Amino acid sequence: MATREEVASELQAVVERAEALAARLDQKDLECPTCEGGWTVKEVFAHLASMGGSPGFFLAMAQRAQSGGGSGGGGLGAGFDIDAFNAQQVSARKEKTLKELLDEFRQGHEQGIAMIRSAADDLLSKQMPDPFRGGMSTPLEMIKGSCCEHEAAHLDEVEAALKR
Repeated sequence: MATREEVASELQAVVERAEALAARLDQKDLECPTCEGGWTVKEVFAHLASMGGSPGFFLAMAQRAQSGGGSGGGGLGAGFDIDAFNAQQVSARKEKTLKELLDEFRQGHEQGIAMIRSAADDLLSKQMPDPFRGGMSTPLEMIKGSCCEHEAAHLDEVEAALKR
């Protein structure tokens, strides 16, 4: 199992990687299509911005589960459509500049890192249903997989699209 500092470091690293990649982009690059659902490079950054608050989301799930306020499954419901949700979140950010998207991503992750570092050990090790990968996971495992690894995969897609 990952430690709080490993996950915090991975969150910081993915933000730094996104910022470094964005610094190399021009307007033409932002319009380049990627393989992710037909998104452009800018839309991938909009998706990343929408995920900025995800660490806090997973920690809040654990707090609800720990306090007896639910199973910790996130309250997503059986009919939750992640693709429709992501499309709505990307669309809501279509007018933002790349800088604004990066600021939102960074600020959300900075808040998440602070929350991880201050969270009680029993909260971080709380086993609960993972709404995105299935099975049982801890908040740290969810953050590592659904944030760090997921976001890094999107940055890989952007880099691959720009090489075409």
